[in-house]
Amino acid sequence: MRQSKFHRDIPNNMKIISALSIKGGTKLQQEIAEKVVKWCCNHFQLDDAVIRLHLRAYEDCWGYCVEGNTKHSYNIMIAHDQSVRDFVATIVHELVHVMQWETEEWVGDGESECNRMQYMLTDELWKKGVL
Repeated sequence: MRQSKFHRDIPNNMKIISALSIKGGTKLQQEIAEKVVKWCCNHFQLDDAVIRLHLRAYEDCWGYCVEGNTKHSYNIMIAHDQSVRDFVATIVHELVHVMQWETEEWVGDGESECNRMQYMLTDELWKKGVL
């Protein structure tokens, strides 16, 4: 398991979220996931978020997110056996859900916003050199 308090490869002006733990996947997948989570938490201003990210093989969906047992905590599952772009977009998609829960703002089940934002923000991550 990889745990981080977000130290390296993050610009000085980037805020730090409370905590992140990542289980499963390869070392490279964990490194990509850590960068994506950090960037999204900064982008969505999720300063108090505690993220538990589980990388595992596809079962019945590419990813999901549920609220944790404590305030501001979230458990996210991501299927690691997909293309890199889809892997990143799935993480982004689930972090949009975290943003929705933190702001208590979404329409319907929130999926249309997640679907609209996931590849747009994934491409922005590459353009900004985060990945």
